[in-house]
Amino acid sequence: MADGKTLVNVKKCIVKNEKTGATFDIGDTASEIDVEPILSAGKRDILRVKDKILGINQTEDIVIGYKLKLKDNTFNLDIMALVDGGTISGGHYVSIPAGQVVDKDLFTLEVYTEEKDYSRTTGYTKFTWKHCKGKVPKYKIKDGDFIVPEFDAEAIPFRGETAVEIDSVTSLPGGVTPITPPSGGTPGIPGVVGGTVTDSNPTVGVSITSNIKWTFTSAINQDDVDLTNFVVKKKSNGSVVLGNVTIDSSKKVVTFVPTSIESSVTYTAEAKAVDLLDGSGTTTAISVDFTTI
Repeated sequence: MADGKTLVNVKKCIVKNEKTGATFDIGDTASEIDVEPILSAGKRDILRVKDKILGINQTEDIVIGYKLKLKDNTFNLDIMALVDGGTISGGHYVSIPAGQVVDKDLFTLEVYTEEKDYSRTTGYTKFTWKHCKGKVPKYKIKDGDFIVPEFDAEAIPFRGETAVEIDSVTSLPGGVTPITPPSGGTPGIPGVVGGTVTDSNPTVGVSITSNIKWTFTSAINQDDVDLTNFVVKKKSNGSVVLGNVTIDSSKKVVTFVPTSIESSVTYTAEAKAVDLLDGSGTTTAISVDFTTI
């Protein structure tokens, strides 16, 4: 029996138009997907005579698809057009004509979540719903509030197809690969040219010796501490370095320890902008090059 997985976060959300092949990646802004089964309800007939049940005839519920509600933290006209059925021309959106029905394109929705082993990302789980058909979206325009539209759709599979597909994958579309430490070997950087490499901006400082340490001036959201936001790449070809990333109890110090790194090679250590813990804003991204010895 397979072990249960610890899944968290919407890491990537991809919408694919099944007619045109157009693909829209809203992984950085999609924050929530509600999933509800669409059922053909079963029936229960009971033959009862006074205080005695003589027989029960029952049919089971049958899943025919899923209702999906996607919350996006930006107003994406491409997704609006696909779900609503309108058209875009030069940045101008034209909705469906009032009182009319349009033939909307079907789309496939792929949602990727992280698989966690304590603090490490060890893989991803991909959920796929095919043949989704959008409904007129809901959104609220209110003074002082960001517009966060909700896109509703129904995914109804064709005859013989599954209602949802769930797969474990080793990387996200775009080449982001989770890090699993290999057995054996000595983790860390053997050394860097100059002994120590440092850099800073008003929100974070970085120090590189046998590991890479980012020290922030204010506590950051620990949910943002992953191998997407804190990444080390080979400068020559952009290949990602294997390693582990952790955050201390103060939520101010993030440490990356590589598990596989080459000597006499130049790398780039990057910390992307992440949310502050108190919700008051984000940090400033920082990127620094270093060369191993």
